[in-house]
Amino acid sequence: MIESTGEGQAIDEQEALKRLEQRHDASDRYYAAWWLGHERSRHPRTLPLLKAALGELFETTSPPNDDCRALSLNVLRALAHLDGSEAETEILACLTHSDQQIREEAARTAAAASLHTAIAPLCASLSNTSTHNDRLLEAQIEALGELAKPSETIIGLLTPFTDSEKPLIRSAANRALLQITDDSSWSNAFQALVQHPSAQVRRGVLLDIGAVGWLPSLTMIQTSAVENSIKLIALRGLAEHPRGLGAAGVSEQEACNLVLSAMDALL
Repeated sequence: MIESTGEGQAIDEQEALKRLEQRHDASDRYYAAWWLGHERSRHPRTLPLLKAALGELFETTSPPNDDCRALSLNVLRALAHLDGSEAETEILACLTHSDQQIREEAARTAAAASLHTAIAPLCASLSNTSTHNDRLLEAQIEALGELAKPSETIIGLLTPFTDSEKPLIRSAANRALLQITDDSSWSNAFQALVQHPSAQVRRGVLLDIGAVGWLPSLTMIQTSAVENSIKLIALRGLAEHPRGLGAAGVSEQEACNLVLSAMDALL
C-alpha cells in the first residue's frame, strides 16, 4: 500500500523500512515507525528494525532526547499492532525505564502483546507509586487487568487504587479487578463514575466498561451523558468480547442482539 506524506511524497513498505533504518532524519524515522505499525507490516525486516530502534534508548545512560523519546514511543505503538512478543526483551526493559512516557507506552504494548512476563515488573512498579503520574498509573493498572490471573497478591495490590482520589484511576482499578475476577461487585463504582461532572471522566469510564465488555452496563452506556462516538466504541467492546452474561441474565446470542440494537439506535 502506498500513502502520501504531508509534502506530497509517496511512501510504501520498502520506503518505510529505508527511512527507519537511517539515522540522520528523525522525522522520517518517526513517520516510518508509525507507518509500519499502522499498515501491519509483515516484512521480515520490520520487527528487527523496530527492535533495533527501540534498543537505541539504552545506548546511553542519559535521559533520552526528544527525538529518541518520540521515536521510541512510536515504535512501542507499532509493536502493539504487530507481534510484540518478538520484542519481549526490549518491551520489558522499557517497563523499568526512567522516562515515565516510555514506561506508560510499554505497559500498553505489553498488554497488547499478552506478555505475561510483564506482570512482575508491573507489580513491582505499582508497589511504589510515589513518583508516578496519573497516566502512567492508569496504563500500568489497565495492563495488569489485561494480563493477570486472580490471586490474593494481585487483588491486594489493585484494591487500594479503587479508593484513589483520582476518578480515572478508580475507574481503571475497578476495570482491572472486574477483568481479573469477573466479580460484578467491582462494576458498582461505574454507576457513580459515569455521572461525574467531568466529561473527560465520563468518557474514560465508558471506555473502561467497553474494554471489559461488561454487558450488565449496557443501559448505563446508552443513557450516559457522553457523545455517541464514545458510546459506540464502548458498545463495540461489549459486542466483541461480552462478559457478565450470567449477571445480565442473557445468552451470548441475546447479548449480541441487544448490543447491535443499541448501536443501530445511535447511528
